[in-house]
Parts: sequence; C-alpha cells; structure tokens
Amino acid sequence: MFNAIPSNTDEIDNPIKVSVVIVSYNCLNFLRLCLNSLLWKNHNNMELIVVDNNSSDGTVSVLKDEFPELRLIANDYNAGFGKACNQGIKIAGGHYLLMLNPDTFVPEDLTSKIISFMDKHERCGAMGAYMMDAKGKFLPESKRGMPTPFRSFCRFSGLSALFPRSAYFAGYYAGNIPKDKVAEVEILSGAFMVLRRDALAETGGFDEDFFMYGEDIDLSWRIHKAGWLNYYNPDIRIVHFKGESGDKDPAYVKVFYEAMQTFYRKHFGQHQNKFARFFIKSVIRLMTVLSSLKSKLSRRKGREEEYPVNEDSYIFSEDYVAAKRAAKLLFSGKLLPWSDKEPQRPNEPLINCILDISSCLPSKILDFVRIKGFFCKRLFWLAKGRRCVFLPLNSLVRTRITTLD
Repeated sequence: MFNAIPSNTDEIDNPIKVSVVIVSYNCLNFLRLCLNSLLWKNHNNMELIVVDNNSSDGTVSVLKDEFPELRLIANDYNAGFGKACNQGIKIAGGHYLLMLNPDTFVPEDLTSKIISFMDKHERCGAMGAYMMDAKGKFLPESKRGMPTPFRSFCRFSGLSALFPRSAYFAGYYAGNIPKDKVAEVEILSGAFMVLRRDALAETGGFDEDFFMYGEDIDLSWRIHKAGWLNYYNPDIRIVHFKGESGDKDPAYVKVFYEAMQTFYRKHFGQHQNKFARFFIKSVIRLMTVLSSLKSKLSRRKGREEEYPVNEDSYIFSEDYVAAKRAAKLLFSGKLLPWSDKEPQRPNEPLINCILDISSCLPSKILDFVRIKGFFCKRLFWLAKGRRCVFLPLNSLVRTRITTLD
C-alpha cells in the first residue's frame, strides 16, 4: 500500500489544477493518439506525467523527442500498474489527479470539464466517465457496483442479462443507473479515474499487491468506505480501445483472475467459511479457463478477417484532400468525402469510414463514433500526422495498426 500522499498544495502558489498520470507499456502508437488528443489545445492548468514500465518499442525516446513538455518516469523494469500509478501520483502537483489509460482518446475540453464537475461536487472523491469502444459501443465498466460474490454469480450465470435494469441482479454493472445520467456509484474504472487529492491522502494510493487489474476496484471501494462519493459522469465521453496496454493472451487472463483472487481474499475472505472460499476460488479458476478459450477463439477470428482495402470508404475530415492523399497509400477503393454520404436508410448495407484525427476536433470524432458508429461496417482511425491507420475489431483482439509509407 502506498500512503505517502501529501494533501493538496496551496492553490495560490500552484496553478496546476489537473495532473494526468498515464502508465505505458509497449503501446506507443496508442499513447501518441492519447497524448495528441490531450494536447489538442494548450492547458495552462494541466500537467502530463507518463510512467513507462520498461517498454521495448521505443516509447521513452519518442516521448522525449515528440512530447518534451510532459514529465517522464522511465522505469528499468515492469513495476505493474498500481506501483507505476503511485510513482506518478507522488510527483503530481494537481488538486485533481486523472489516472488515464494510454489506449484512450479524450475530448479537447477535458480539463475544464473535470475542474467544473469536481469543484461543484465537493464530496466527490473519484469520478469516472462515459467510456465507449472505438466503434461506439458503450462499455458497461464505466459504472459498477462492488463485485460481491453474489453479483459476480449473477453476471456469469446470465441472471444480469435476464434482468438488465435490476439493482439486485444487475448490480455488477449498476444496471439500474441509466448510462446517460450522472449518478453516485461504488466502483469506477482505472482506465479513466479522476481522484481528489484530499480523498487520496486520506485513503492511500493504489494497493501494490495488485500487479495489474483489480487495483482500481480496491481503491474505489476504499474511497467509498471512507465516506467520499464516487460519481459516474456521462457528460465526459471518451473512447477506450480496451486492453491495448495489456496482453491479449493466456498470460493476460491468468494475471486478471489472480488479481480477482487477491481482491476477494482482501475484502471478503475474513467473512467467509472454508466452503465459501473454496467455491469462490473454484469459480475463478473455471472463469480463467473459459476466458482463455474465448480469447483464443476471438483472436483466431480477428486474424481471419481480411483488411478491406479494396472496398469504398467515406472520409470524415476537415481537410478531405490531405486525408485522401494519405489514405490512398493503403486503400485502393473509392475514397469519398463524408459530406457526400446520404442519410442511412433501413436495411442499407453498412459502410466503411475513415476518421481523420489530424483535422477534426477530438470532440467531433467522439460524437461521430458515438452517434454514427453503429452503421459503419468498419471505422478506420487515421492517426494525427496521417502516418498510421488503426482498425478496431473487438475488445478481445488487438486493434490492427498499419503504417503508411
């Protein structure tokens, strides 16, 4: 446990209101995408801190060259997520601290939205956002309840799916709370978690017994139990490519479910008899096996999908000519401006769309993904600088990244 967290510094002497802490590990292209969205416009009241866990993809040298304004901690080993977060927290100067995954894309006015909400809700110890995947699907982990054994059973047995709006049966993902409503929740995701410094000083930082996964649930619960409020705020919408900063293989599944065992031992072990502990451990082991199989099948399906470079695509851009020039290096089908796209009609075939990150405000990209992503067959993300293209497939398959030469 990390507890050496100072209470808030004097705001008169400290202009930094928001410290953004990002932990990276071999995800350079996604980290670039994330940082470019954060730095779309100048923020005098924000600082950026990246803690790199000994990446082997050149992350450290690229950050020093392309983003000299950020504060960089370069570990010479993989310290894990929780410990790396604590390293960033220790040097952060902001009144509010945003723990942000590197595989995210955020609006350009993020800082002002964070400050406005947190200043208004003085008892808010932690705040989360509306997260969607790169194709516009809402991610239910944006708002959660404490994953008690019963709630976990309801989720994995299918009871939550039968009663999706029940606080009792669907409490794992707070199904009783509409996804477009600001609400108090018990648990938030570490992919996007704003922490009030005073709440963090009172409860301590991330528990370093969790190497990766589970530490966000643990911290959320400790903040909640200390009397602070955790809020889900859907007025902030982000994309989380989901899982790109971790491994998509059996090792990932093993680490995840080991974290779950650590979590249950810590929060429920003292209240359970031997049979209950044995049952929970057996269920976790079963889920480990099933998740490993699901991951393998999804990866196989992703590998089999052809890259549709010969199909027609529409370009969503403020600079269609430049975006088309870059896209032609990869796409041989027709490349049409989105402005020529007719309104989607029922039963009309889904289309391919290319999002030009270089010319469009991040908020416009996010609105497009959320509102129009559902009728796009594929959404290609043409990264800032138009040097590479991201093709998201599904949450269990690594997003395809193709470099444009």
